[in-house]
Amino acid sequence: MVELRAGDVVPEEFIVERAGARCLDQRSDGACVALDPQTKLCTIYERRPQTCRDFHRGESLCRIVLGRPAPATA
Repeated sequence: MVELRAGDVVPEEFIVERAGARCLDQRSDGACVALDPQTKLCTIYERRPQTCRDFHRGESLCRIVLGRPAPATA
């Protein structure tokens, strides 16, 4: 779950409150509500929270969420 920081501006319909913190909601499978299930692309990319901006695409957690294997190493 992504906790929103001061300055993050995302659509209100994607926000829930958890333990007093405003967060992006998740689908029942744990995916972010802003992630398009077919394309696996962020639907609010230009307005995504800072936590998402700090997350590096292709990291192991990203690959797990997308169901993709880690790249082969030499």
